[in-house]
Amino acid sequence: MMTASVAVSIAILYPFYQRPICRNIHFVEGFVVPGIGVDVVDVDRMQFALERTPKIRQRLFTEAEIAYCEKYRFAERHYAGRWAAKEAVTKALGCGLIQWNGVEVVRLPRSAPTVRISGKIKKFADAVGVRKEDLYISITHSELSAVAVCVVRREQISG
Repeated sequence: MMTASVAVSIAILYPFYQRPICRNIHFVEGFVVPGIGVDVVDVDRMQFALERTPKIRQRLFTEAEIAYCEKYRFAERHYAGRWAAKEAVTKALGCGLIQWNGVEVVRLPRSAPTVRISGKIKKFADAVGVRKEDLYISITHSELSAVAVCVVRREQISG
């Protein structure tokens, strides 16, 4: 909860604060962020793992994720990004990676990536009151590394 003096200070320092920062980001009252997860994956290590153990794709990724990554010239970058996202989601939930393919990164055309959770990770998320709609991810990669961030954002629970 923001106090009046803090709100006045913010309004003086940042007059744009109460206005939209961009067309889809607004200040929202009553939301909490109970978890944040970040992970960085080295693209060369992912490439080495994929070359050394070809079946690792089926163990770590879903068929849809494999199809998505394989359509790109530098597939290892996309695999690294998806692996980083899976790690970031489990860190944000606070459960750790308890199931390798329990988090699926879903990418619909012309939209931000989202996640689908299943199995043990879904059971854990249900137990702590987090729905898949509460999970927001962002993935980026370069030729050297891939980084993913997951934020758990939901309406504040009164109590």
